[in-house]
Amino acid sequence: MNQRTRKILRWIARVWAAFMAAMILFIFVGESVTDGIGSSFNLTIRETVMMFAFFTVFVGLILAWKWECLGGWMIVGGMMAFYLLDFAFSGTFPHGVTFVLIALPGILFLSSHYASNKSE
Repeated sequence: MNQRTRKILRWIARVWAAFMAAMILFIFVGESVTDGIGSSFNLTIRETVMMFAFFTVFVGLILAWKWECLGGWMIVGGMMAFYLLDFAFSGTFPHGVTFVLIALPGILFLSSHYASNKSE
């Protein structure tokens, strides 16, 4: 992969990550306003561990701007944990493309990182 392609890939990942982080923040703020901030502290065990996995994804979306490898693995690992936890609790995986779209920047960040290290 040439340098120009890596740069384009990196910026697609950054813009996508910023959009996903903004959407996640928007959802959390909306939920807090609608249900009150206290409802965020009254979670079941299932909700708590799944929120921790999702929070890992959110932090990864932000960190990947500076540290592609760390952030990319946090995004991908957090989404894998989210999927596995959902399966463990409900017996099914999440449906639809929403969570795949959230994981996509992590895959792009990792691709960019490993392609740049391979070419050096």
